Amino acid sequence: LLHHAIQQNKTFFTVQVGAMDGKSNDPMYSMFVRGENTFTDFKPFDNLRNWLPVLIEPVPVNYNALIDTYRTIAETKHLGCAIPINALVSYNSSKATCPFCYMNTHEDAPEDCKALPDWMRLQLGTLDCDYLRNFFSGHVHCVLEDPLPCSSITQLLSDKFLSSENIAMLQIDVEGYEHMLLEGFMKELPDDKLPYIIHFEHKVMKQYLKKQLEGLKDAMEDKGYILYDQGEDYLAIKLNSTNFSVNKL
Repeated sequence: LLHHAIQQNKTFFTVQVGAMDGKSNDPMYSMFVRGENTFTDFKPFDNLRNWLPVLIEPVPVNYNALIDTYRTIAETKHLGCAIPINALVSYNSSKATCPFCYMNTHEDAPEDCKALPDWMRLQLGTLDCDYLRNFFSGHVHCVLEDPLPCSSITQLLSDKFLSSENIAMLQIDVEGYEHMLLEGFMKELPDDKLPYIIHFEHKVMKQYLKKQLEGLKDAMEDKGYILYDQGEDYLAIKLNSTNFSVNKL
């Protein structure tokens, strides 16, 4: 899709929910910045001027690292614009704040919390606080719960004067809350305006929320998506989406 956008001199508009630091275990970074792709013969991208990424990350320490990552991408890959948003994504926009649970990364955090691996301290945060406390049953005191600004994907984009109907690719990694966000998101857009590609992590749902995962898969198939299991993620492709031809914004 990005190669197509470059050839057509159009904008490839993507939204990433749970962007973390913008590169660690990040499929967007792997595909577009590092050029890792085992399915095509396309070369890595030297110029990302046609890519417009919206990057949503609630955890302050991760958000600051995200800014640094994309500043470097702009300098080295000619990325013209990126839109970072420091907020939570909820399945609706009826609340101004939502409870968010994440690991204590503060300087005064207990020593055993600081000793946890980076993937635990930095990459795990969710609206499902019960799941996180259960996952860290031996380190519950390391789990912080804070009310953070939150809204739906469509409202967060609207606040930036962007239309969700122009999203070509949506990437979501929210530690088990994917089904809530995606089901809410798909209800807010006409079927023919949904993203051509939705890529989302399912490993937490597959382990703890199997019924919800099956319900999400059924809902996505009803919307015309074909789902491919990639191990820890699903790649969903909507063959009849009007967003296959990326839009000029």
